[in-house]
Amino acid sequence: MNGYTKQIPILVLIANKKIRSYVISLCKRNNLNPLIGADLEELVKRIKKIRSAIIIMDFEVVNTYGVRIYSRINVACPGCNAILLCDQKHRGLIKQAVELGVYACILAPYEEWEVLTMIRNIIAKNKLQDQKKLIKT
Repeated sequence: MNGYTKQIPILVLIANKKIRSYVISLCKRNNLNPLIGADLEELVKRIKKIRSAIIIMDFEVVNTYGVRIYSRINVACPGCNAILLCDQKHRGLIKQAVELGVYACILAPYEEWEVLTMIRNIIAKNKLQDQKKLIKT
C-alpha cells in the first residue's frame, strides 16, 4: 500500500471476535492501521469528523443494529465506503446491503487478496476524486 492510505482511515466494526482478529491482523501485516470501533454510536461519532473512510463490518453487526446501520453511516459520512463481510448462512443480507449503499460484500472465508483488493479499489477511487478536485480548483 502507498502513503495515501494514511489519509483514509480504516475503521473496523466487527462483532465476531475471530473475524475481527483476522481483519486487524491482515491490515497490520499490510501496513494499514485500522481503528477498532466498540459500537455503532462510537463509529458514527468518529466518522462525522472525517470526509472519507473505509468501514469494514460483519454480518453480526448488521444483525445487531439492523439495516439502519447503513443509513447512519451514509448520513454521518457520505464519503465513507463500507465493506460487509458475510458468511454463507447470512448471504441474504448482501442484496439489501448493496441496495443501501455498501461498496462491497465479501463472502467467507474472506481471502486476504479479496479484502485488500477492495481496500485498494476504494483508495484508488478516493485518490482519483481528490486529483479531479485539485484540477478543478
